[in-house]
Amino acid sequence: MRRQFECRRLFHVSLLVVSLILSFFSSQVIEAQEFPTKPITLIAPYGPGGTFDLTGRALVSVAMDYLGQPLIFQLKPGGGGVIGSDMVANAAPDGYTLLFAGPGPNSTIPAIEGRSKGPDDLTAVCRINYSCPIALVRSDSPIKTFKELIDWAKANPGKLTFGHTGVWGATDLPWRQIKLMTGIVTRDVPHTGGGPALLALLGGQVQFIFNMGTQSKPHIKAGKIRPLAILDSQRDPELPDVPTVKETGFNVTYFLWKGIAAPKGTPRPIVDKLAAAFKKMTEDSSFKSIVKQFGDDIQYLGPDELAKIWKEEYETHKELGKAIKK
Repeated sequence: MRRQFECRRLFHVSLLVVSLILSFFSSQVIEAQEFPTKPITLIAPYGPGGTFDLTGRALVSVAMDYLGQPLIFQLKPGGGGVIGSDMVANAAPDGYTLLFAGPGPNSTIPAIEGRSKGPDDLTAVCRINYSCPIALVRSDSPIKTFKELIDWAKANPGKLTFGHTGVWGATDLPWRQIKLMTGIVTRDVPHTGGGPALLALLGGQVQFIFNMGTQSKPHIKAGKIRPLAILDSQRDPELPDVPTVKETGFNVTYFLWKGIAAPKGTPRPIVDKLAAAFKKMTEDSSFKSIVKQFGDDIQYLGPDELAKIWKEEYETHKELGKAIKK
């Protein structure tokens, strides 16, 4: 009799557990079907005028057609991207607050300094695109090649001023690698994003920067700045005469990806719905036209693909950080 009672109780408990699990997933499905019911905020942890700012505004211009709700784009610079990243990570995991994530604040800083938020703290939604930094000087600079830049820095220790997007930011890490290889000493000046760093170069406050083609190519075409090398694995078709950094003798490449991330714990059905909407945005002819105008490409990846390369990059940067800190 007692055994029958225990079996009966175990059966009812099992039914209750199954019922709760089904109820949980059912509520998530219903929530995802209704989502979104209000505007979604996309936070970029950088300053104005940079590649994230430009791409984010291009997304906003087409988002309503695919989300059914407005996409509100906000810039939250500070701490090399830490402030904006922390803000999203601490938001409710409901899909209404998203991060325009990238390698600086979301791979490099958490991997090397333990600050900001990385792949273990956020949920990957999708990658929009990636681009590679270009080494740039002003057109009136006597430096004509990347080798000349390194040679000048060696001959003038501590005098070359390098502008970058922030501590351990998207353009700081590859330059630190090159300094480690060459032993040169430079004066590195942090800014709140690629736009401000470019303005500093144009204004003569710094002598050299790595900057994305998104904002630098119009100034290259206008003859205001000179490209020395690109951190891609191959030459840019729009700048066929500009060698890769690798071609100049330094085995360094760097890819600045731009992706969408959500707070950790965001339900997968909502993540999938967001990913599908952003994919449609990247396929929109108007969006593609805008992105092409400022010299960027589109390379969409879904949640699982982004999560994989993001984690791999995080681990790579952790090892690079150990080498640089020695």
